Amino acid sequence: MLESHAARRLARILLVVFSVLLIVGGLLAYIGWYRFFREEPQPGWVTATPEMRFKYGSIGAEWDAGIPYWIFYVIPRVFPDKFPGPGGYASLGAAWEQGQELPIGFTKKVIGFPRVANTCAVCHTASYRASPDEVPTFVEAGPAHTLNVVAFFRLLVDVAKDPRFNADVLMREIGLVADLDWIDRLAYRFLIIPITRKRLLERERQFAWIYRKDFPDWGRGRDDAMNLTKYFMINAPMDDTFGPTDMPSVWNLQKYKPEQGMFLNLAGDSHDAYSVIIDSALGLLGAAPHNKQAFLDEVKWMQEYLSRKAPPKYPFPIDQAKAQA
Repeated sequence: MLESHAARRLARILLVVFSVLLIVGGLLAYIGWYRFFREEPQPGWVTATPEMRFKYGSIGAEWDAGIPYWIFYVIPRVFPDKFPGPGGYASLGAAWEQGQELPIGFTKKVIGFPRVANTCAVCHTASYRASPDEVPTFVEAGPAHTLNVVAFFRLLVDVAKDPRFNADVLMREIGLVADLDWIDRLAYRFLIIPITRKRLLERERQFAWIYRKDFPDWGRGRDDAMNLTKYFMINAPMDDTFGPTDMPSVWNLQKYKPEQGMFLNLAGDSHDAYSVIIDSALGLLGAAPHNKQAFLDEVKWMQEYLSRKAPPKYPFPIDQAKAQA
């Protein structure tokens, strides 16, 4: 009788302990998912117009190639000496609209915490000014002729190699501009900052060819798109290929008629605009899409948008007499 009572009591204790552990485990799992993996839609203004969606809409690159927003935010403040001049990311030639917190082609999306990644607009947004002091006019789907892509890649590796890229320095600077709660502060200090540094340092190996002394710099407005996909996404072994080209305009893609023998890319290696867009987008993701269908839907939308997007009209008065002469 006593043994039976003791057994029942032990069973109740074990059940209570198991229930408590289950609740605590479930709570920790939820906190982990919420703080690191929950995906929130971007704010409505991002998709309010096709132009805004092209410039700031996510294509899913935040999952694998994203940089934590607050680290991205304070990099120019902590490492001003790593930039070619004043102005932070703008000194790299990034197109930046007044009133926007990020340059064109840079997306912000919450996946557990806010992350920054790129979209096709980073390489395909042109700008011009009628006078030196005028606010630039930005032209979607035009060539990003001012952007120094290779300098941006090197910057991210260089700051990660700097001893200042540590939790104490970065958290002190983040604390000046953001009021993170205690869970986020712990997450940034012990997980997000160390993991980000590790991932950025890994890029030095993936981008080894951009450090080769026998290769010239790409220059502003140029991009080695094929090697980016080859080395950064599929981790192919480095060879002697070198192919930076001028960033092209990508408007009015409907003009390309493959049935008439029209081809795309500098080498004419494709006749399908969809394949060119998807290859470029995969290069930005740096890995297989986290959500394949959402990625394909975004690529399809981009193809339709760029097919209909008309080139801009010449913005200045035309002397018709001279034009007809």
